[in-house]
Amino acid sequence: MMNGPPVLMIVVLVVAAIGLVGISAAVFFLLRSAPASVRSVTELARDRRGLLTLPETNGVSGELLEEKHTYDTIFILPDISNYTSFMTGSRFSTGHAQHIIFCLINAMVEAATRTVELSKLEGDAALFYADARWHSPETIGKTMMDIFAAFFRERERLAASNICNCHACRSIDLLDLKAFVHRGQTTRFTFRGSVDHFGTDVIVIHRIMKNGVTSRRYVIVTNAAADCIDLPGDLKTHPVQELVEHFGQIHATVYEIDDERMAEMSRLSPEKPPSVLKSSMGKLAENLRTLRGAFKRKPKSTGS
Repeated sequence: MMNGPPVLMIVVLVVAAIGLVGISAAVFFLLRSAPASVRSVTELARDRRGLLTLPETNGVSGELLEEKHTYDTIFILPDISNYTSFMTGSRFSTGHAQHIIFCLINAMVEAATRTVELSKLEGDAALFYADARWHSPETIGKTMMDIFAAFFRERERLAASNICNCHACRSIDLLDLKAFVHRGQTTRFTFRGSVDHFGTDVIVIHRIMKNGVTSRRYVIVTNAAADCIDLPGDLKTHPVQELVEHFGQIHATVYEIDDERMAEMSRLSPEKPPSVLKSSMGKLAENLRTLRGAFKRKPKSTGS
């Protein structure tokens, strides 16, 4: 004969099971009756394993940006020249090269993001963007020149504070800068913390990075972006046409940054002399990371 407590336990379990079935049915009904747009966002986020988030850029947020939500976008893409040859050398030289490149990119990001937004870093380049309606051509032109000035000042600081004789540290002065400006219609989304863009125009600005311009440092402004940027009138200019696969001829103007203008932008403030100690500590940190990585990769010896 069963006593009281086991019977009570069975009743509780049955009631709990019925409750779970009821809750599951209610959730299923609510999901089936939810609007299609809500389900599509939920499914998209699930498909990306929770890594896709809704854009929150310059006050624009609250919905997934689809094709109908396009933005008239200005793209600015500064690209460090001679990057590949600069990165070659010994293991320690590569660590110093990484430190130098990070310092240069950080200087450009700090200068640019006073006005425009950082989309993402691309190795030796950084993609910035802004809504065309928000900024005057003078503002965009000044931002571009600020990026160049920040790069050259930081390069001068790194060279002046250097006491290392490795390949990278001897080659700081060989690094140079070119930049590209284009304007077009794109949609935006945030993925893994970076704002990315859908549309053909973001492809165009990357394709024109490979071009026939022979100048060491320059800004290429496509005709599509000509009305949204005002660069100094004393820069030497000439038109250029680049044949881009799938897009045909892209017409643009090249603005050359000559050595005199570069030297003017490179001048360091006498109030902030370059710090040898700060520069050396940064490179020492890279050496320690390299050593730590080498020890981690060292295979363990096995006894016979």
